[in-house]
Amino acid sequence: MPAVRQVAVKRLSLQEELANLVRATAVVLLMVWIYLAATLGSGGDTGRSLLPYQVLAQSRPSSDQRMFRELQEGLLEAEAARSAAGEWPTVESLIADGIPPFTPNPTAKAATYRWTLLQGGAHVNYLGIPDREGPPAWVVLVQEPQPGVPPDQTFEDEEHHRLLDGTMLHVSTWAHAEGVKVPSRLTSVPQAEGWTQIYAVGPGAAAPAPSLPQ
Repeated sequence: MPAVRQVAVKRLSLQEELANLVRATAVVLLMVWIYLAATLGSGGDTGRSLLPYQVLAQSRPSSDQRMFRELQEGLLEAEAARSAAGEWPTVESLIADGIPPFTPNPTAKAATYRWTLLQGGAHVNYLGIPDREGPPAWVVLVQEPQPGVPPDQTFEDEEHHRLLDGTMLHVSTWAHAEGVKVPSRLTSVPQAEGWTQIYAVGPGAAAPAPSLPQ
């Protein structure tokens, strides 16, 4: 009689289930934004709605476009962890989970970035400084709602993401041409410090994105 192999099946914890749910939804949202960027991003109306410190990702070099896409993916993964654990994941945990762009790509010829999680009050930064002259610095800025202050809008779009608990975040992605010279400090008003905001489709250029499951 052949030997019978027993395998223990472990039930996922509630936090793990929540993280998987948010992660799956995040992938859908990311695909929506990539599609919208391809179909709407070149519209003249979108270009006219940009402020002097704002640009579309498609106008940047290919290396910047790749970093922008990876940061959108990384942000959604960080939001999933924030929904599950109640706090923003460290850079070390994102690296351990293999989340781009925090995990170095040994095959990439571009610069290697040093990522830092910075937090102060309602503001959260994931700041990336390159290891050489030339490439820009990057920062993902997340602003959580102030206690007692309603969000500036109630639906999701490129700049507004909702966590599973209903918290509405204001999010944005920025690049700085000075790259390696950018100081490692928290920024809450990047446009006042020479940063350029990068959009996939532009401010208010798309209809509300699907909401996370409640």
